[in-house]
Amino acid sequence: DSVKHTIEEVLDQAEHVDRLLRDLHSDDGWTLAKDSNGVTIHYRREAGTSIHTVRAATQFRNFEPKDFTKLCSLFVETECMPKWFPGGVMKKADVLSWHSKYSKVIQLHISLDLLPFLSSRDAIVYGNGYHLPAQNAFLIRSKSTQEISCRYCDVPKPAKGIVRMDTESIFFVQLVQKDVISFKMIGRDDLKLKYIPSPLLNYISQGHMPYDLMRTVKRTIQNFDGSVWDKKMKERAEYYQEIEDKVYAQLEKWDREGASDQSSYRANVLKKPTPSKIGSKSGILYTVIAVVAIVIISRLFAYGSTVKDVVTSNILMELLENEHFRRIVSSTLTLMMSLASTRKVIKLLSSDKTILS
Repeated sequence: DSVKHTIEEVLDQAEHVDRLLRDLHSDDGWTLAKDSNGVTIHYRREAGTSIHTVRAATQFRNFEPKDFTKLCSLFVETECMPKWFPGGVMKKADVLSWHSKYSKVIQLHISLDLLPFLSSRDAIVYGNGYHLPAQNAFLIRSKSTQEISCRYCDVPKPAKGIVRMDTESIFFVQLVQKDVISFKMIGRDDLKLKYIPSPLLNYISQGHMPYDLMRTVKRTIQNFDGSVWDKKMKERAEYYQEIEDKVYAQLEKWDREGASDQSSYRANVLKKPTPSKIGSKSGILYTVIAVVAIVIISRLFAYGSTVKDVVTSNILMELLENEHFRRIVSSTLTLMMSLASTRKVIKLLSSDKTILS
């Protein structure tokens, strides 16, 4: 059952990232809320809720390749996030599980000092990072859960008087030119505030908070030397060197080609997605699930056409680091090679409409 759950989790993450990335690069339904000092903020009303989704974007100029890695460190070093998060609303961030290189389970502790009569909040958040080489970018995705259990760690119950909130967001860090970094975010927070008017909460969330977040991030990077993040980067030198190497690889590519081409990225993100889902009630055997994973991976390497494909590939490649999953995939590959042709595999998969569509 663990493998089936893993594949479902992979597809859910890919769908979530794909949806938010489309929102990040599409103008549909967005209203301009603020444009000041190089920071642009939009909001969008969502069906079935009074809570708005917020989008913010800025560019950091005169940056060096190392600065790209520094920016990523603000999100990798989870426990240090309260030190830069604006408004002092994030009091603490605990890592409950760091189960793979770019995947964590986090408990956030939130308190609104401007409204001291309100109970404090917390959130259990799944955080994932992805490298998107075709977009010269790294993406950090977070999404909360209200589930009381997690296969990676124990989920603590909210302390007495604490309200568990919902939050989802992505942070998109992109190398646009040799000395320009684009930083974008999109997010939606439901603080579960019953007695505070939604228009007031939306006013705060689509103006003051995202604007300060962008400005605070930039200021933190400019004063990075000797900071706690500087020390953390030195402690995890190999981890951050891998990210920095990817930046230099892109710069060398630009030197060879002469210039960067961003026009293809927007078309790539906004392209109509290829739907994919996996059945949850049909009692699919582990081997069939592994076949699905292999087919997905092979499709990604063959085409790699959408952002969702790249994200799915990132997750599945991390999965292959898991020994149990590797054993299942290996035995499934042996099964596949015994078949007369690839057509038989495809026929086997398509025979159950609940597996792939």
